[in-house]
Parts: sequence; structure tokens; C-alpha cells
Amino acid sequence: MKKGWIMLLLGVGLALSLGWGFNQYTELHKARQTIAGYQDVEALNQRSEDFARAYAQGKHQEFLTKAAVQRFAQQDNREKDHEDVHMTDDTGLKNVEIKQLYTKKLKDRDDQAESYATVRLQYEMGGSNSPVDDYIQTFSIHSVWIKEDGEWKANDVDISLTGDTSDDELRRQAKEALENATKARDGE
Repeated sequence: MKKGWIMLLLGVGLALSLGWGFNQYTELHKARQTIAGYQDVEALNQRSEDFARAYAQGKHQEFLTKAAVQRFAQQDNREKDHEDVHMTDDTGLKNVEIKQLYTKKLKDRDDQAESYATVRLQYEMGGSNSPVDDYIQTFSIHSVWIKEDGEWKANDVDISLTGDTSDDELRRQAKEALENATKARDGE
């Protein structure tokens, strides 16, 4: 009888141990999946930053899906037809600074994500060593990312110029022209 109770207690202990071990295994598996998801988003976030820097330098092709490469090629051809001045490879780009970057996966799709970046470009203008004379552009990039061949690629990109330093100069010139026109009209 004593042997029966011992066997029963060992069986219950073994069952509890197996249950606890299985629970720990499933929790570990869930934790690894969660960590992998965060690592995937972190890798995408880094890829998005690299894309913004590469785009500023015109070297963004490797980050695009095949469909996006074709759309960019068509857009480039349309723009080249209307271009009067051709820029050289040395554009004077001095600094590319990522001001803000936010990347998130779409909730309903695990293989799609989007990112938002605010980028500041600083161009060194010929002859001047003063940073005050540098031309600065700020633009935002909204990218839609999909996984193509197991790698995150930008499928759709929307870029908006949010400001540049020539805006102030243009405002000053417009104000001056308006004042001159007003003086000329009042003088007649």
C-alpha cells in the first residue's frame, strides 16, 4: 500500500513537472517570436534610415522592389525630358541628417510596413566656407515596405519638400519687388 502511494505521488509530481516544463517551453517560444518581431522591426528601421541616406545621394535602387524600380525609371525619364540643367555627380552634398524616423508594421499584414522620415540635406555652395551660406533642404519621406525574396524593399515612396533655405531669399526678393512696384505706381 505504501508503495502505491509513493508511485501515485511520483506520478503526480511527474505530471506537474511535465506540465510546468511544457508551459515554460510555450512561453519561451512566444518570447522568441516576440523578440524576432522586434528585431525584424529594428532591422527594417535601420534599412529605412539607410534608404533615406541612399536616396539623398541618388543610390537608392537596391532598396526598391522590382515594380518600384520600373516606376522610378519611368519618372526619371519624364523628368529628364524637361530638364534644362544637368547636375554633375559632385552636387556639393555635405551632410545628410535624419531628423526623425518612425517605422511600423501594418497590423493586418506581417509582410508589410511603412516608415516616415524627416531628412535634412546640407549642400556646400561653391566658394564659401561659412555654414551660413550653405543651402539646406528638409524633406519628408513616406515609404511603404514589403518583403520581397525575404528582404524588406520599398514598394512605394512619397517625398515632400518641407522647406529649404532659398525660401527666405525668395520671400525677401518678392517683398522687395512688391515695394518697388508700389513705389513706382505711387510715383506715376
